[in-house]
Amino acid sequence: MRGYRSASSDERGVAAVVVSVFVAALLFGLCAITVDVARMYAEAQRVQKAADVAASAGVIYMPQDITSAASTARDVSARNGYPDSGSSGVVVKPGVQPSQLEVSVSSTIPNLFGRLIGFDDSTITRHAVADYTGPQPMGSPCNTLGIEPLGTSGAPPAASQLSAPPLANCSTNPQFWMNVNGPNVPKGNGDQYAVRTCASGVSGCTGTVNDEFDPLGYTYLVRVQPEAVGHLITLQLYDPAFVATDDFCRTAPTGTVDNDNWNDFATTDAKSRYRRTGAAPDSPNGFCTGDQMADADAGVTITSFGLRQPSDSQNPKTATPEPGCTRQYPGYTSAQLTANALKKGDAAYNAPLAKVFHQWVTLCSFTPTEAGNYYLQVRTNVALGGAVSTAPTTSGSYEPTGDLSDFAMYTQSGDNTAVKGGGSNRFSVRAYGGPAASIAVTAYGKMSIYANATAASPTFNLIRILPGAAGQTLVFKFFDIGDAEAAGSLTVLPPTETAMSLTNCKGSGFQVATLPTCSIGISSSWNGKSETIAVPIPSGYTCDFNSTGGCWFRLKVNFASGSVSDTTTWTAYVSGDPVRLIE
Repeated sequence: MRGYRSASSDERGVAAVVVSVFVAALLFGLCAITVDVARMYAEAQRVQKAADVAASAGVIYMPQDITSAASTARDVSARNGYPDSGSSGVVVKPGVQPSQLEVSVSSTIPNLFGRLIGFDDSTITRHAVADYTGPQPMGSPCNTLGIEPLGTSGAPPAASQLSAPPLANCSTNPQFWMNVNGPNVPKGNGDQYAVRTCASGVSGCTGTVNDEFDPLGYTYLVRVQPEAVGHLITLQLYDPAFVATDDFCRTAPTGTVDNDNWNDFATTDAKSRYRRTGAAPDSPNGFCTGDQMADADAGVTITSFGLRQPSDSQNPKTATPEPGCTRQYPGYTSAQLTANALKKGDAAYNAPLAKVFHQWVTLCSFTPTEAGNYYLQVRTNVALGGAVSTAPTTSGSYEPTGDLSDFAMYTQSGDNTAVKGGGSNRFSVRAYGGPAASIAVTAYGKMSIYANATAASPTFNLIRILPGAAGQTLVFKFFDIGDAEAAGSLTVLPPTETAMSLTNCKGSGFQVATLPTCSIGISSSWNGKSETIAVPIPSGYTCDFNSTGGCWFRLKVNFASGSVSDTTTWTAYVSGDPVRLIE
C-alpha cells in the first residue's frame, strides 16, 4: 500500500536526528573546550615569560637586598603585562641558595565557553628560579682595601677604621696597596688594563699596542648593607696623588727631616711618615706607597676618582654620579717633593702636595638612601678640569664644578690620547660610618695591586662565591707576578669556614699544567706573562653566606725571603652566564 511507513522507520529517523543533535552538541562542546584550552596555553606561555624575566631582573640583588630584588621583579612583571594587582599576582621569595630568587606569576582569565557549564574562569600560575653568579667582589669583605696606615689629627681619623664582619680575613696591613698606572707606563710593569703601551714578549699585546687596554680604568665597590642606609658614610683615599718616590721611597723627600712640626697634616710623625729608606733591599715603613716613575718623558700621572650611585642594571658605566664625590689629583715629580715643599711657612711650601702626600684624604661624605653597590671609578686618561684647592684645609685636588653629566670623567667613554702619564700610582681606600661591618670596600671583577716588602707573604681575599656556584668553575687570572729576589708560590685556598679542599686545578697560558693542590710556583720568568687557573668548585660546596665575611676564596702568595716590589693584576669570575634560569 502506498504511503505506508513502518514504526521502525520512524524510530530510525528520530534516532538519526537525536544522534545528529548529540554529535553536534558534543563537537560544539569539544570545540568550545579546545578554544578555552588554546587560550589557556597561550596565556601560560606569556605568564612563564613574565616570570622568567622578572626572576632574571631581580636576582642581581641577591642575597644582600631581597627588598630591591622583590620590587624589581614585580616591576618587570608589571611591564610585561602582569602587575601584582587585579586579575594577576606576583609572589617573590629567596630561592634555596642565597644567590637564587624564585618568582611566581599568576593570571586569571575568563573562559569563553566553559562558563556555560559552570567554569567561569581559569587561573594559570607559572614559576621561575634564577641564580646570579655575576661579577663578584674581590679583595676584601671589610671596609678597608689595601694597607691602612694611621692618620693624624690634621688628617683624621687618626685611629684605624677597620670593621670586620664575622669570618672576615682582614688586616690593617695586608701587605699590598691598590695600583693604577698612567697610560704611558709599559704594560710589562704589571698593570694589565690601564696602560696603552707594550713591549715585545708581553702577553696580550700586538706589537706595541696593549690589546687589553680599558680606557675606563678600574672600578671598586662601596657595598652598603641595609643597616647602613640613612647613615653618613665617609669615603677616604690614602696618598691618592702620584708623587714620585720610587718603589721603596728611596728618593724622597729630599732634604733633612729634622723635626716633626712640618705642616698641618704631620705634626707629630713627620720623621716616620716622610722619611726615605736606604739602599735596596731596605724595606720601607708602612706609610710608603712607593709611587714609581717609569717614563719621565710622559710626565706625571693624573689620577681621577669618581663615585657613582647604585644601578638597577648593575652596570657601573651607566650609573649616576654621586654629587660632590669626584676629585682629580695632579701628579708630582721627585724634584717637586722636597723637604721645604712640605714645611708650612717655607717659601717653597706646597699646600696641595702636603695635604695628599702620605695622608688620608676625604673624597666625600654621603648619606645612602638605598642599599647596594656604589661604584668608585679610577682613571688615569682624563684631563684635569675645574679649579685646584690650594688652601691646606681643603682636599688638595681639582674639583669639577657644574653638572657632573658634562664632566669628562663620566662622559669620556674612550681614551684621550692627549693625556699622558708615566708613573705608577699606589693608594688605599676606606669607608666608615654606620653600624659596625655595614660597609665594605672591594674591587670589582679585576684589580691591580702592588707589594713592596721584605719576604712578603700576603694571604688576601680573592673573590666571594656563593653556594649557587657549586659544580661550576672559578676562573682566576693573574698577570706579571714574580718581581722578587727569590722564587715563590701562589696557592688558591677555599673559604676559611669550609672543610673542603680544592683539587684538580688546571693552569693555562704561560704555563700549561695540572695543579693537584691548586698551587703553582712563580719566579721572575713570569714577568709580563699571563696565567689562568681553572678551579673546580665542588658540587657539595656551601659556605656561611649569612655573614658578608663568609664565602671568600683566598689567595696566598709566598716569597720566603728577599725584597719584593711587585705590581700585578688579578681577575676572577665564575664561568658561564652570570644570570641563569635554573627552573
